[in-house]
Amino acid sequence: MKIEIKFEGENVQQIFEEIKKFLEGNKEEIKRLIRFIANETIDALEDKKILDRGAELYIKINRAINWKYRQEK
Repeated sequence: MKIEIKFEGENVQQIFEEIKKFLEGNKEEIKRLIRFIANETIDALEDKKILDRGAELYIKINRAINWKYRQEK
C-alpha cells in the first residue's frame, strides 16, 4: 500500500493554520462529533462483549445438555 500526499502551491504551515482556525471556530461541532464517535465506539465494544458472552453461555448450556444426556444413557 502506498499513500502519497501532495500540497501544490500551499505551504504546510499555512494548511495547519487553516485547520487550526477551522477547529477553533467550530468547537461545539467538534465536541459533538467526538461524543458521537465515542458513543458509537462504546456501543460497538459493548455489542462485541454481549455477543461473546452469549456465545460463552450457549457453549456452557450445550455442554450441560450433552453431559445430562450422556448421564441418562
